[in-house]
Amino acid sequence: MQNMQSVICSALPDKCVKHTCTIKGLDSQDATHPRLLHFDALDSYDRVMDKTTISKTTKTITVTIFLMACFTIYMYYDSTKNLFSKFTGAHVQINNISTKNCLSFLKMHNYECTSNITLDKHLIATSKEKEEPDTILLIWMWPFGTSFGLRPCSSAFKIHGCHLTNDRGLFNQAHGVMFHHRDISGDLSNMPQLPRPALQKWVWWNMESPTNTNPIPLLNDLFNLTSSYRWDSDIPVPYGRIKESTEEEKKYTIPKKDKLVCWIVSHYNSHFKRSHYYTELVKFINVSTYGRQFNNQVNDKEYSNIVSSCKFYLSFENSIHRDYVTEKLFNALALGAVPVVIGPPRENYELFIPSKAFIHVDDFPSPKELADHLTLLDQNEDLYMQYFTWRERFVSKATSFGLEHACWICDHIRRNKHYKVVKDLRSWFWG
Repeated sequence: MQNMQSVICSALPDKCVKHTCTIKGLDSQDATHPRLLHFDALDSYDRVMDKTTISKTTKTITVTIFLMACFTIYMYYDSTKNLFSKFTGAHVQINNISTKNCLSFLKMHNYECTSNITLDKHLIATSKEKEEPDTILLIWMWPFGTSFGLRPCSSAFKIHGCHLTNDRGLFNQAHGVMFHHRDISGDLSNMPQLPRPALQKWVWWNMESPTNTNPIPLLNDLFNLTSSYRWDSDIPVPYGRIKESTEEEKKYTIPKKDKLVCWIVSHYNSHFKRSHYYTELVKFINVSTYGRQFNNQVNDKEYSNIVSSCKFYLSFENSIHRDYVTEKLFNALALGAVPVVIGPPRENYELFIPSKAFIHVDDFPSPKELADHLTLLDQNEDLYMQYFTWRERFVSKATSFGLEHACWICDHIRRNKHYKVVKDLRSWFWG
Protein backbone atom coordinates (compact mmCIF):
# COMPACT_ATOMS: atom_id res chain seq x y z
CA MET A 1 0.00 0.00 0.00
CA GLN A 2 2.90 2.37 0.77
CA ASN A 3 4.25 1.82 -2.75
CA MET A 4 0.89 2.70 -4.24
CA GLN A 5 0.77 5.90 -2.17
CA SER A 6 4.26 6.79 -3.36
CA VAL A 7 3.23 6.35 -7.00
CA ILE A 8 0.16 8.51 -6.54
CA CYS A 9 1.84 11.32 -4.65
CA SER A 10 5.00 11.37 -6.75
CA ALA A 11 2.79 11.78 -9.81
CA LEU A 12 1.11 14.92 -8.46
CA PRO A 13 1.96 18.22 -10.17
CA ASP A 14 4.22 20.78 -8.49
CA LYS A 15 1.23 22.84 -7.43
CA CYS A 16 0.12 19.90 -5.30
CA VAL A 17 3.59 19.05 -4.00
CA LYS A 18 4.20 22.53 -2.61
CA HIS A 19 1.35 22.10 -0.17
CA THR A 20 0.02 19.44 2.12
CA CYS A 21 -1.89 16.91 0.00
CA THR A 22 -2.74 13.76 1.95
CA ILE A 23 -4.47 10.54 0.98
CA LYS A 24 -6.37 8.90 3.82
CA GLY A 25 -8.47 5.81 4.29
CA LEU A 26 -6.24 3.49 2.24
CA ASP A 27 -5.05 1.34 5.17
CA SER A 28 -4.81 1.28 8.92
CA GLN A 29 -1.51 3.19 8.95
CA ASP A 30 -0.75 6.85 8.37
CA ALA A 31 -1.25 7.30 4.61
CA THR A 32 0.51 10.66 4.40
CA HIS A 33 3.31 10.57 1.87
CA PRO A 34 6.63 11.90 3.29
CA ARG A 35 7.20 13.98 0.17
CA LEU A 36 4.09 15.99 0.87
CA LEU A 37 4.02 16.27 4.65
CA HIS A 38 6.73 18.50 6.15
CA PHE A 39 6.37 18.02 9.86
CA ASP A 40 9.36 19.50 11.68
CA ALA A 41 7.70 20.34 14.98
CA LEU A 42 10.10 18.01 16.82
CA ASP A 43 13.15 19.94 15.61
CA SER A 44 11.49 23.21 16.53
CA TYR A 45 10.70 21.84 19.95
CA ASP A 46 14.32 20.75 20.55
CA ARG A 47 15.62 24.17 19.59
CA VAL A 48 13.19 25.85 21.96
CA MET A 49 14.15 23.56 24.84
CA ASP A 50 17.84 24.36 24.35
CA LYS A 51 17.35 28.07 24.98
CA THR A 52 18.30 28.93 28.53
CA THR A 53 16.19 32.06 28.53
CA ILE A 54 12.91 30.15 28.63
CA SER A 55 11.43 29.76 32.08
CA LYS A 56 10.41 26.39 33.51
CA THR A 57 6.74 27.43 33.34
CA THR A 58 7.05 28.24 29.67
CA LYS A 59 8.73 24.87 29.07
CA THR A 60 5.88 23.05 30.78
CA ILE A 61 3.25 24.88 28.71
CA THR A 62 5.22 24.21 25.52
CA VAL A 63 5.51 20.49 26.27
CA THR A 64 1.79 20.28 27.02
CA ILE A 65 0.84 22.04 23.80
CA PHE A 66 3.25 19.84 21.83
CA LEU A 67 1.82 16.61 23.26
CA MET A 68 -1.75 17.76 22.56
CA ALA A 69 -0.78 18.58 18.98
CA CYS A 70 0.81 15.15 18.53
CA PHE A 71 -2.30 13.43 19.90
CA THR A 72 -4.56 15.47 17.59
CA ILE A 73 -2.46 14.63 14.53
CA TYR A 74 -2.35 10.95 15.51
CA MET A 75 -6.14 10.81 15.85
CA TYR A 76 -6.56 12.65 12.55
CA TYR A 77 -4.33 10.45 10.41
CA ASP A 78 -4.83 7.00 11.94
CA SER A 79 -7.69 5.56 9.88
CA THR A 80 -8.55 3.09 12.67
CA LYS A 81 -9.21 5.94 15.13
CA ASN A 82 -10.07 8.77 12.78
CA LEU A 83 -12.85 10.80 14.36
CA PHE A 84 -12.75 13.49 11.70
CA SER A 85 -13.29 11.54 8.51
CA LYS A 86 -16.75 11.77 7.03
CA PHE A 87 -16.32 9.04 4.41
CA THR A 88 -15.81 5.30 4.77
CA GLY A 89 -13.97 4.88 1.45
CA ALA A 90 -10.68 6.23 0.20
CA HIS A 91 -10.75 9.98 -0.41
CA VAL A 92 -8.45 12.91 -0.88
CA GLN A 93 -8.02 15.93 1.39
CA ILE A 94 -6.08 18.93 0.16
CA ASN A 95 -4.93 21.74 2.47
CA ASN A 96 -3.81 25.19 1.35
CA ILE A 97 -4.58 24.32 -2.29
CA SER A 98 -7.50 24.35 -4.67
CA THR A 99 -9.40 21.11 -4.07
CA LYS A 100 -10.69 21.23 -7.63
CA ASN A 101 -7.19 21.41 -9.16
CA CYS A 102 -5.80 18.49 -7.18
CA LEU A 103 -8.83 16.30 -7.74
CA SER A 104 -8.82 17.15 -11.42
CA PHE A 105 -5.29 15.83 -11.66
CA LEU A 106 -6.17 12.61 -9.87
CA LYS A 107 -9.21 12.12 -12.07
CA MET A 108 -7.13 12.68 -15.19
CA HIS A 109 -4.61 10.13 -13.93
CA ASN A 110 -7.41 7.70 -13.23
CA TYR A 111 -9.35 8.08 -16.46
CA GLU A 112 -6.49 8.32 -18.96
CA CYS A 113 -3.59 6.32 -17.55
CA THR A 114 -5.11 3.25 -15.93
CA SER A 115 -4.59 1.12 -19.03
CA ASN A 116 -0.82 1.47 -18.55
CA ILE A 117 -0.48 1.19 -14.77
CA THR A 118 -1.40 -1.39 -12.17
CA LEU A 119 -3.07 0.86 -9.63
CA ASP A 120 -6.61 -0.06 -8.75
CA LYS A 121 -8.53 2.81 -10.27
CA HIS A 122 -11.40 2.28 -7.86
CA LEU A 123 -9.26 3.15 -4.81
CA ILE A 124 -8.19 6.63 -5.86
CA ALA A 125 -10.22 9.82 -5.59
CA THR A 126 -13.47 7.92 -5.07
CA SER A 127 -16.09 7.82 -2.38
CA LYS A 128 -18.48 4.98 -1.69
CA GLU A 129 -21.15 7.57 -1.07
CA LYS A 130 -20.82 9.11 -4.55
CA GLU A 131 -21.26 6.62 -7.40
CA GLU A 132 -20.63 8.02 -10.87
CA PRO A 133 -23.72 7.74 -13.09
CA ASP A 134 -23.66 5.51 -16.16
CA THR A 135 -22.24 6.93 -19.36
CA ILE A 136 -24.98 7.18 -22.00
CA LEU A 137 -24.11 6.32 -25.60
CA LEU A 138 -26.75 7.09 -28.20
CA ILE A 139 -26.69 4.95 -31.35
CA TRP A 140 -28.04 7.53 -33.77
CA MET A 141 -28.46 5.11 -36.67
CA TRP A 142 -28.40 1.34 -36.96
CA PRO A 143 -25.58 0.07 -39.23
CA PHE A 144 -27.01 -0.70 -42.67
CA GLY A 145 -30.46 -0.14 -41.14
CA THR A 146 -30.28 -3.33 -39.08
CA SER A 147 -30.55 -3.40 -35.28
CA PHE A 148 -27.85 -5.34 -33.45
CA GLY A 149 -29.78 -5.53 -30.17
CA LEU A 150 -28.87 -3.58 -27.06
CA ARG A 151 -27.75 -6.17 -24.54
CA PRO A 152 -26.04 -4.80 -21.40
CA CYS A 153 -22.31 -4.31 -21.92
CA SER A 154 -21.69 -5.70 -18.43
CA SER A 155 -23.08 -9.13 -19.23
CA ALA A 156 -21.83 -9.25 -22.83
CA PHE A 157 -18.24 -8.02 -22.38
CA LYS A 158 -17.79 -7.25 -18.66
CA ILE A 159 -17.78 -3.53 -19.44
CA HIS A 160 -19.48 -1.65 -16.62
CA GLY A 161 -20.90 1.85 -16.24
CA CYS A 162 -22.35 2.08 -19.76
CA HIS A 163 -25.91 2.57 -20.95
CA LEU A 164 -26.62 2.06 -24.66
CA THR A 165 -29.74 3.49 -26.24
CA ASN A 166 -31.25 4.35 -29.61
CA ASP A 167 -33.79 6.71 -28.04
CA ARG A 168 -33.17 10.06 -29.73
CA GLY A 169 -35.16 11.70 -26.97
CA LEU A 170 -32.05 11.24 -24.80
CA PHE A 171 -29.89 13.29 -27.18
CA ASN A 172 -29.37 16.11 -24.69
CA GLN A 173 -28.45 13.69 -21.89
CA ALA A 174 -26.10 11.48 -23.96
CA HIS A 175 -22.38 11.70 -23.24
CA GLY A 176 -21.62 10.39 -26.71
CA VAL A 177 -23.38 9.78 -30.04
CA MET A 178 -22.30 7.04 -32.44
CA PHE A 179 -22.66 7.47 -36.22
CA HIS A 180 -22.15 4.72 -38.81
CA HIS A 181 -20.46 6.26 -41.84
CA ARG A 182 -22.21 4.19 -44.49
CA ASP A 183 -25.60 5.43 -43.20
CA ILE A 184 -24.80 9.15 -43.10
CA SER A 185 -26.53 11.10 -45.87
CA GLY A 186 -24.24 12.97 -48.23
CA ASP A 187 -25.91 16.26 -47.30
CA LEU A 188 -25.89 15.38 -43.56
CA SER A 189 -29.67 15.73 -43.50
CA ASN A 190 -30.09 12.70 -41.22
CA MET A 191 -27.63 14.03 -38.64
CA PRO A 192 -28.90 15.70 -35.42
CA GLN A 193 -30.53 19.06 -36.05
CA LEU A 194 -30.80 20.05 -32.38
CA PRO A 195 -28.15 22.27 -30.79
CA ARG A 196 -25.23 20.11 -29.75
CA PRO A 197 -24.80 19.82 -25.96
CA ALA A 198 -21.51 21.11 -24.60
CA LEU A 199 -18.76 18.46 -24.39
CA GLN A 200 -20.93 15.77 -25.98
CA LYS A 201 -18.68 13.50 -28.05
CA TRP A 202 -19.60 12.44 -31.57
CA VAL A 203 -18.01 9.22 -32.76
CA TRP A 204 -17.32 8.35 -36.40
CA TRP A 205 -17.64 4.58 -36.80
CA ASN A 206 -16.68 2.63 -39.91
CA MET A 207 -15.52 -0.95 -40.52
CA GLU A 208 -15.12 -0.82 -44.31
CA SER A 209 -11.85 -0.10 -46.10
CA PRO A 210 -11.23 3.25 -47.85
CA THR A 211 -11.70 1.50 -51.21
CA ASN A 212 -15.26 0.55 -50.23
CA THR A 213 -16.10 3.76 -48.37
CA ASN A 214 -17.21 6.91 -50.17
CA PRO A 215 -15.89 10.11 -48.58
CA ILE A 216 -18.55 12.61 -47.53
CA PRO A 217 -17.91 16.37 -47.65
CA LEU A 218 -18.24 18.46 -44.49
CA LEU A 219 -17.13 15.72 -42.07
CA ASN A 220 -13.97 17.56 -41.01
CA ASP A 221 -14.23 19.24 -37.59
CA LEU A 222 -17.51 17.41 -36.96
CA PHE A 223 -16.45 14.39 -34.89
CA ASN A 224 -14.50 14.03 -31.66
CA LEU A 225 -13.48 10.37 -31.88
CA THR A 226 -12.91 7.68 -34.50
CA SER A 227 -13.63 3.96 -34.22
CA SER A 228 -12.66 1.47 -36.90
CA TYR A 229 -10.60 -1.65 -37.60
CA ARG A 230 -7.44 0.49 -37.76
CA TRP A 231 -5.04 0.43 -34.83
CA ASP A 232 -4.54 4.19 -35.04
CA SER A 233 -8.24 4.88 -34.41
CA ASP A 234 -9.18 6.46 -31.09
CA ILE A 235 -11.16 3.30 -30.35
CA PRO A 236 -9.73 0.45 -32.46
CA VAL A 237 -12.01 -2.59 -32.69
CA PRO A 238 -10.61 -5.22 -35.08
CA TYR A 239 -12.76 -7.84 -36.76
CA GLY A 240 -11.51 -10.45 -34.32
CA ARG A 241 -8.80 -11.31 -31.85
CA ILE A 242 -6.75 -14.15 -30.46
CA LYS A 243 -7.31 -14.77 -26.76
CA GLU A 244 -6.11 -17.30 -24.23
CA SER A 245 -8.18 -20.46 -24.23
CA THR A 246 -10.06 -21.88 -21.29
CA GLU A 247 -9.42 -25.41 -20.08
CA GLU A 248 -12.48 -26.55 -21.99
CA GLU A 249 -11.34 -24.83 -25.19
CA LYS A 250 -7.94 -26.52 -24.95
CA LYS A 251 -9.69 -29.84 -25.61
CA TYR A 252 -10.36 -28.70 -29.18
CA THR A 253 -9.88 -31.27 -31.93
CA ILE A 254 -9.37 -30.42 -35.58
CA PRO A 255 -12.48 -31.23 -37.67
CA LYS A 256 -12.31 -34.01 -40.24
CA LYS A 257 -11.34 -32.81 -43.71
CA ASP A 258 -12.74 -33.88 -47.07
CA LYS A 259 -11.73 -30.82 -49.12
CA LEU A 260 -8.30 -29.39 -49.83
CA VAL A 261 -8.80 -25.68 -50.63
CA CYS A 262 -12.06 -23.71 -50.33
CA TRP A 263 -13.18 -20.20 -51.20
CA ILE A 264 -16.55 -18.63 -50.35
CA VAL A 265 -16.94 -15.21 -51.95
CA SER A 266 -19.99 -12.98 -51.63
CA HIS A 267 -18.86 -10.09 -53.85
CA TYR A 268 -16.85 -11.26 -56.83
CA ASN A 269 -15.14 -8.61 -58.91
CA SER A 270 -12.89 -9.70 -61.74
CA HIS A 271 -10.75 -6.57 -61.29
CA PHE A 272 -9.80 -7.36 -57.68
CA LYS A 273 -6.33 -8.70 -56.94
CA ARG A 274 -7.85 -11.74 -55.24
CA SER A 275 -9.77 -12.67 -58.41
CA HIS A 276 -6.63 -12.52 -60.54
CA TYR A 277 -4.73 -14.63 -58.04
CA TYR A 278 -7.50 -17.24 -57.82
CA THR A 279 -7.60 -17.52 -61.62
CA GLU A 280 -3.91 -18.44 -61.63
CA LEU A 281 -3.98 -20.63 -58.51
CA VAL A 282 -6.79 -22.86 -59.75
CA LYS A 283 -4.58 -23.88 -62.69
CA PHE A 284 -2.32 -25.81 -60.29
CA ILE A 285 -4.57 -27.02 -57.48
CA ASN A 286 -8.24 -27.86 -56.99
CA VAL A 287 -10.29 -25.15 -55.24
CA SER A 288 -13.87 -25.73 -54.06
CA THR A 289 -15.71 -22.45 -54.71
CA TYR A 290 -19.00 -21.09 -53.38
CA GLY A 291 -21.02 -17.92 -53.92
CA ARG A 292 -23.22 -16.20 -56.49
CA GLN A 293 -20.41 -16.02 -59.02
CA PHE A 294 -20.15 -19.81 -58.95
CA ASN A 295 -23.92 -20.52 -58.77
CA ASN A 296 -23.40 -22.12 -55.39
CA GLN A 297 -24.61 -19.83 -52.61
CA VAL A 298 -24.53 -20.97 -48.98
CA ASN A 299 -26.32 -19.97 -45.79
CA ASP A 300 -24.69 -19.38 -42.40
CA LYS A 301 -24.93 -22.98 -41.23
CA GLU A 302 -23.58 -24.30 -44.51
CA TYR A 303 -20.77 -21.76 -44.34
CA SER A 304 -19.50 -23.12 -41.01
CA ASN A 305 -19.72 -26.74 -42.13
CA ILE A 306 -17.91 -26.06 -45.40
CA VAL A 307 -15.03 -24.09 -43.87
CA SER A 308 -14.55 -26.71 -41.14
CA SER A 309 -14.28 -29.45 -43.78
CA CYS A 310 -11.47 -27.69 -45.68
CA LYS A 311 -7.76 -28.04 -44.98
CA PHE A 312 -7.09 -24.56 -46.35
CA TYR A 313 -9.36 -21.56 -46.76
CA LEU A 314 -8.70 -18.60 -49.06
CA SER A 315 -9.09 -15.60 -46.74
CA PHE A 316 -8.70 -13.12 -49.58
CA GLU A 317 -9.56 -9.48 -48.74
CA ASN A 318 -11.43 -7.44 -51.33
CA SER A 319 -8.98 -4.54 -50.99
CA ILE A 320 -5.49 -4.07 -49.59
CA HIS A 321 -5.13 -1.59 -46.74
CA ARG A 322 -3.17 -1.39 -43.52
CA ASP A 323 -4.93 -3.26 -40.67
CA TYR A 324 -7.78 -4.31 -42.96
CA VAL A 325 -7.97 -7.92 -41.76
CA THR A 326 -11.57 -9.08 -41.67
CA GLU A 327 -13.76 -11.90 -40.43
CA LYS A 328 -12.57 -14.01 -43.38
CA LEU A 329 -9.40 -14.63 -41.39
CA PHE A 330 -10.82 -15.05 -37.89
CA ASN A 331 -13.68 -17.30 -38.99
CA ALA A 332 -11.30 -19.67 -40.77
CA LEU A 333 -9.11 -19.88 -37.67
CA ALA A 334 -12.09 -20.49 -35.40
CA LEU A 335 -13.54 -23.18 -37.67
CA GLY A 336 -10.33 -25.18 -37.95
CA ALA A 337 -9.03 -24.33 -41.42
CA VAL A 338 -5.61 -22.89 -42.20
CA PRO A 339 -6.16 -19.46 -43.78
CA VAL A 340 -4.29 -18.53 -46.95
CA VAL A 341 -4.35 -14.75 -47.02
CA ILE A 342 -4.27 -11.86 -49.46
CA GLY A 343 -4.22 -8.51 -47.71
CA PRO A 344 -1.68 -6.22 -46.04
CA PRO A 345 1.91 -7.46 -45.55
CA ARG A 346 2.66 -10.44 -43.33
CA GLU A 347 4.07 -8.13 -40.63
CA ASN A 348 0.68 -6.45 -40.37
CA TYR A 349 -1.12 -9.79 -40.00
CA GLU A 350 1.26 -10.76 -37.20
CA LEU A 351 -0.10 -7.87 -35.13
CA PHE A 352 -3.34 -9.83 -35.00
CA ILE A 353 -2.46 -13.54 -35.04
CA PRO A 354 0.55 -15.87 -34.50
CA SER A 355 2.99 -16.07 -37.40
CA LYS A 356 2.58 -19.84 -37.77
CA ALA A 357 -1.23 -19.73 -37.86
CA PHE A 358 -1.59 -18.67 -41.51
CA ILE A 359 -0.02 -18.76 -44.97
CA HIS A 360 0.58 -15.49 -46.85
CA VAL A 361 0.63 -15.52 -50.66
CA ASP A 362 3.50 -13.02 -50.57
CA ASP A 363 5.71 -15.78 -49.15
CA PHE A 364 5.73 -17.44 -52.58
CA PRO A 365 7.02 -16.12 -55.91
CA SER A 366 3.88 -17.19 -57.78
CA PRO A 367 0.56 -19.04 -57.38
CA LYS A 368 2.27 -22.19 -58.67
CA GLU A 369 4.78 -22.22 -55.78
CA LEU A 370 1.92 -21.68 -53.33
CA ALA A 371 0.00 -24.60 -54.87
CA ASP A 372 3.09 -26.80 -54.55
CA HIS A 373 3.41 -25.88 -50.87
CA LEU A 374 -0.24 -26.64 -50.13
CA THR A 375 0.11 -29.99 -51.88
CA LEU A 376 3.16 -30.79 -49.73
CA LEU A 377 1.25 -29.97 -46.54
CA ASP A 378 -1.65 -32.10 -47.69
CA GLN A 379 0.68 -35.07 -48.06
CA ASN A 380 2.61 -34.51 -44.81
CA GLU A 381 0.40 -34.56 -41.72
CA ASP A 382 3.18 -33.48 -39.35
CA LEU A 383 3.94 -30.36 -41.38
CA TYR A 384 0.25 -29.54 -41.67
CA MET A 385 -0.33 -29.91 -37.92
CA GLN A 386 2.33 -27.29 -37.19
CA TYR A 387 -0.21 -24.68 -38.24
CA PHE A 388 -2.34 -25.64 -35.23
CA THR A 389 0.24 -25.48 -32.43
CA TRP A 390 -1.10 -22.05 -31.46
CA ARG A 391 -4.41 -23.75 -30.54
CA GLU A 392 -2.70 -25.30 -27.52
CA ARG A 393 -2.98 -21.94 -25.75
CA PHE A 394 -5.23 -19.67 -27.79
CA VAL A 395 -8.55 -19.44 -29.59
CA SER A 396 -9.88 -17.13 -32.30
CA LYS A 397 -12.86 -14.94 -31.47
CA ALA A 398 -14.76 -12.87 -34.03
CA THR A 399 -16.00 -9.44 -32.96
CA SER A 400 -19.72 -9.10 -32.29
CA PHE A 401 -20.58 -6.54 -34.95
CA GLY A 402 -22.29 -3.41 -33.64
CA LEU A 403 -22.80 -4.29 -30.00
CA GLU A 404 -19.14 -4.84 -29.18
CA HIS A 405 -18.16 -1.66 -31.00
CA ALA A 406 -20.78 0.34 -29.09
CA CYS A 407 -19.68 -1.05 -25.73
CA TRP A 408 -16.00 -0.26 -26.32
CA ILE A 409 -16.87 3.22 -27.58
CA CYS A 410 -18.97 3.88 -24.48
CA ASP A 411 -16.22 2.54 -22.22
CA HIS A 412 -13.67 4.84 -23.86
CA ILE A 413 -15.89 7.88 -23.35
CA ARG A 414 -16.45 6.91 -19.71
CA ARG A 415 -12.74 6.59 -18.99
CA ASN A 416 -11.40 9.52 -21.02
CA LYS A 417 -12.69 12.95 -20.09
CA HIS A 418 -10.50 15.06 -22.34
CA TYR A 419 -12.16 16.71 -25.33
CA LYS A 420 -10.77 17.00 -28.84
CA VAL A 421 -11.92 17.46 -32.43
CA VAL A 422 -11.00 15.30 -35.44
CA LYS A 423 -9.74 18.09 -37.66
CA ASP A 424 -9.19 16.29 -40.96
CA LEU A 425 -11.02 12.98 -41.15
CA ARG A 426 -10.67 12.82 -44.92
CA SER A 427 -6.87 12.97 -44.91
CA TRP A 428 -6.57 10.51 -42.02
CA PHE A 429 -8.77 7.79 -43.50
CA TRP A 430 -8.69 8.36 -47.26
CA GLY A 431 -5.41 10.21 -47.61
